[in-house]
Amino acid sequence: MSDDWKGHIRALLYPVQFESDLVAGVERALDLVVRRGALGASPERYLASVRAAQASGAPLTDVIPMEHSDLEIRRFLAEVESRLTDDSVSSA
Repeated sequence: MSDDWKGHIRALLYPVQFESDLVAGVERALDLVVRRGALGASPERYLASVRAAQASGAPLTDVIPMEHSDLEIRRFLAEVESRLTDDSVSSA
C-alpha cells in the first residue's frame, strides 16, 4: 500500500486535533468519520489505513498540523485499531 492511507488518517485526526488527550476523542472520531463512512470508506478500509500508517514508520506528525507527538498519535491509532476490530463499531 502506498501513502493512500494518509487521507483516512487525516480524517480520523481532524476531529480530535485540538484535544489535549487524543485517546479521549477516539469515540468521537469513530462516530464522525468511520460510522458515517467519511471519504466513502468502510470501517475495514479505515482499519487497513490505520495498520498501514502504524507500519509505515513515517512521522505521523506530518499528516495534519497538530501539537501532539508521533507517540501520542500512534497511541490514538492503536486505540482506533482496537475499536475497529470490535464488531460494535460497524454495527453502532
